[in-house]
Amino acid sequence: MDGSGTDPDSLPVELDALQRSVSNAVYPYKDRLINIAFSGGLDSTALLSVAASLRPWMGLSLRALHVNHGWNEKSEDWAVHCESVARALTVPCETIQLGSNLALESGSADFTESSREARARAARYHWFSEMVDPEDVLLTGHHLDDQAETFILRLMRGSSINGLGAMRPQQSLNRLQVLRPFLGISRNSLAQWVSDKNLQVLDDPSNSNIAFDRNFLRHTILPRLKSRWPETTQILARAAEHSQGTQMLLDEVAADDLARCALVRPHCYLSDLGAASIPALFKLGRMRLLNVLRFWMRTCTLQTPSERALGEFIRQLETAGPESSPSLRLGPVVFREYREGLFLVPLPGRDDTGVPESQLWDGTSVNIHGPDIELIPERKMASGLRASLLDDGVVELRWRRGSTRVTLQGRGPHRHALRKILQELSMPPWERERIPLIFINGQFACMPQVVIEESCRAGAGEVGLEIHLRDLRKPSD
Repeated sequence: MDGSGTDPDSLPVELDALQRSVSNAVYPYKDRLINIAFSGGLDSTALLSVAASLRPWMGLSLRALHVNHGWNEKSEDWAVHCESVARALTVPCETIQLGSNLALESGSADFTESSREARARAARYHWFSEMVDPEDVLLTGHHLDDQAETFILRLMRGSSINGLGAMRPQQSLNRLQVLRPFLGISRNSLAQWVSDKNLQVLDDPSNSNIAFDRNFLRHTILPRLKSRWPETTQILARAAEHSQGTQMLLDEVAADDLARCALVRPHCYLSDLGAASIPALFKLGRMRLLNVLRFWMRTCTLQTPSERALGEFIRQLETAGPESSPSLRLGPVVFREYREGLFLVPLPGRDDTGVPESQLWDGTSVNIHGPDIELIPERKMASGLRASLLDDGVVELRWRRGSTRVTLQGRGPHRHALRKILQELSMPPWERERIPLIFINGQFACMPQVVIEESCRAGAGEVGLEIHLRDLRKPSD
């Protein structure tokens, strides 16, 4: 039956706690494809079965996603098992084998069981993000016991409050929306569901290998804690929840602080991920400054650097002289300082070819790799560069300013050094390096969106060419 309009509060009262947890989690996405990470183990089998049981009331569209890492001689049989279980529940199942690279790396000196676990997780989620559309969601079977284990693991790694929040019921991992409806449900409850439904589950022998940190906790540490404090799992999960609440308050403070420190940048023409006044940031005090920077990086889905690296960068900002330009690289972006402003700027892609010396241009839209910009010309009357100049001349794009001089509108007949004009505009140097100068028959004509040589400007009754810039490094929305 089609239950696409069903409110979770109007579902049958006989639904149990597991079904209620899943229905509440997926209700906002009930009309989208619900993907389920399906290993065939106890947790994901219970999740797939519970989700399938809700279809008569919610009309859910489900799909199982199974990753075979090829670690065990029975891995192929496990994939067949998962397909069989999904088929019995009338749920489509997609499988992939991702184990070859990890198997090759296992012989390296720095390869440990924990690093294999981390790399396998990264590989899985990379595939999930390719399979799941941005509007859809991925469900995982993480439960209350997993949350308690994650809290201890993060604690032993010296994680911040944000890290001690452990797993969230809903989280965006890059472009992937992940839901964890069982975080408040114990593993025993999932086992009871599987038993009641007479479902077959896989038992991965690696789950008993205490070389893995999580297994060491599960089989060695937590049983001893529970023998003394029976409510250990609930207590640790509650501590994670308290950390999440504390982080929410810290984020609210950071958002307000970052908004107050925001830098007005009228003469920036390319994309950045925000800019802030450095003096205003330092007026916050060190702890709030650290909080703002961490928040800024998280909102841009960046990996936070180590405390040492972040502390050293702050020290450099604080002591920087007029000739220094501190920076901090964070994967695909970099923090850069310019004129008491802190900018978060996208870096070139991996296939960066460098900024060219020059190239000819025919006056049409063109993508230019290296500086990673697109020039988009638009013809308008009495505005921009005089179009007839391009029709009759040799047009060249150059990225070296040299001693270029320009006559500006409203500044009389004198010619001014372009370098000085860009400094007056407070245009960041990394933007100057990327935006080309347009020369026609060897003479400077304009720098798109920035400055036009007065003698090349379209006058009344003349067709002009406004040349717009599009930053190809701008992150997709």
